[in-house]
Amino acid sequence: MPKMTPEPPKSTLEILRGSVEVLLTVAGQKQNQLAEGISLPNYAVSRRQSGRSPWGFDEADAIALHFGIPTLTLLAGAQTACEAYANSRGSTVTALLTAPRETPSATGAAPTAPAPATAESPEPQSSEPATTDDVTQLPTPEPCVLCQLPATTALEGFPQHVSADECEAAKRAGQPQVSTTEPQADQQVHHRENAHPRAPKEPRQPRPASDGRPIRPRQERSDTKDAGVAFLYNKIREAMERHGGDMEEAQKWLIRKAIPHAMELLDITRKGGRYDVVQYPWLPEILDKPTKDKPNQIWEGRPRWSRERATLPPGTHTIDELDINGAYLSALKTHLPLGELVHSEGPIDTVKQKRSGLHLVTPGEWTHAHLPNPLGARDEAGPLWITEATLRLLNRAASEKYGQLCAPPQIHESWTSGSTEHLLEYVRAALTQVRADAIAQGDKVALEYVKAMYSKLVSTMGDSNYNRDLHRPDWMHIIRSAAFSNLWEKAYKANTSGLHVVGVRDTDGLEVIGDWRAAVDARGRRIFPEGRGVSEVKLKNQSTITIGSEA
Repeated sequence: MPKMTPEPPKSTLEILRGSVEVLLTVAGQKQNQLAEGISLPNYAVSRRQSGRSPWGFDEADAIALHFGIPTLTLLAGAQTACEAYANSRGSTVTALLTAPRETPSATGAAPTAPAPATAESPEPQSSEPATTDDVTQLPTPEPCVLCQLPATTALEGFPQHVSADECEAAKRAGQPQVSTTEPQADQQVHHRENAHPRAPKEPRQPRPASDGRPIRPRQERSDTKDAGVAFLYNKIREAMERHGGDMEEAQKWLIRKAIPHAMELLDITRKGGRYDVVQYPWLPEILDKPTKDKPNQIWEGRPRWSRERATLPPGTHTIDELDINGAYLSALKTHLPLGELVHSEGPIDTVKQKRSGLHLVTPGEWTHAHLPNPLGARDEAGPLWITEATLRLLNRAASEKYGQLCAPPQIHESWTSGSTEHLLEYVRAALTQVRADAIAQGDKVALEYVKAMYSKLVSTMGDSNYNRDLHRPDWMHIIRSAAFSNLWEKAYKANTSGLHVVGVRDTDGLEVIGDWRAAVDARGRRIFPEGRGVSEVKLKNQSTITIGSEA
């Protein structure tokens, strides 16, 4: 007799997801009711249940409290959790399943899966075999009242798998047939309850996504920026109404909600996308932190540079410290990898291949005292891991257009994926529009809200307990590097227009000597228009230095 391979044990997250799914059925609840009960957005519950993001320990406690059972019972499995839920209501699982339920009003959602058997279901035929411990063998498989997949047994006359493990086994066995049943409205991809199919000229089925779920219906991308702007203003209006017009309290509430609101905004602005955002792909070890307090291997190229005073012309000079507006907001427009990163050896042309990622390179030597090194404040020599934004900056600096300031970097190996520069474009556009309106109207609440959204989105998309919906440290490093790259570009333009670059600081600080308001590029365009817009700069501080014998 062949030896059976033991089934691998389930993870705690798999057990939790299974318990939640079955509890919703037994309790007669929809996913949005659970979301409201545990104070999470509907889309967040959907992502956790689909495996796109993990449940947290505190969230498991909230789920258990919502259903009125202990947390450890919830984590013990679907069968134990459902029995405890039924006992807490002085009933049984079967009685709860057969109890009459209110029919939800139509909302234009997609048709649901076949409904479980109810009290109005036909009575079991009297010709069925005799039962043993209330379990009956069915002559033909019928939908289980828990998982709606074929079951060959019935409990107290209702088709049902005997245990939660059997439900899970039926799900695994039935995965290739998932497309034959319409998904429930509250399990649609990214919760597009209001997305309607186009007028059917031909009955076309959407192409299945990689995880077997149907892709959302397409809509015009030109609507996504306006939808994002409307979403932001609705949240601001909600905050003001919630706090009775108290601007200070409304602002505090909006800042606290900045992360989940940013994820909702991303979800809204991806409606017309040709690809789904991959929130939790497998990532290479170079992105792992050795300890909580130590960084991973990625070098972002953060600039922290001051020019040696001896290289400046003699005389007394005024140093203008310029502040770059919305540095991280502008950096959202950068080439980001879409899916799982793939390893490659040797040189790679990411521009021609339309790829983005992380690269192990040996950079060329930097010998220019009048300009900061594009790699930032790095003292160590030798190979280092850099992001796509830094690689493209080094290649530009090595090109003829930039005067071949250095040798091109030597690429040893890379982790890359197909990329796009427009992944966060509509998020950026919506935030930029609301920011500009807030500045024009003197609306401090909206201005601080937008600032918190884009800054916290970038800072928490890597490895943060505050954002469980997105785990892309590669995106975080690339966006930060893009902000540093943009600052270096401004320093380069200042130098080529006749200004003396004195220092660069982090993402938004540029110190120059000269009339920066009149500085123009080769086409006669002002390189530093003054103002508070994202394409403008403002004067932050001034100081005076004296070089040479006139001191």
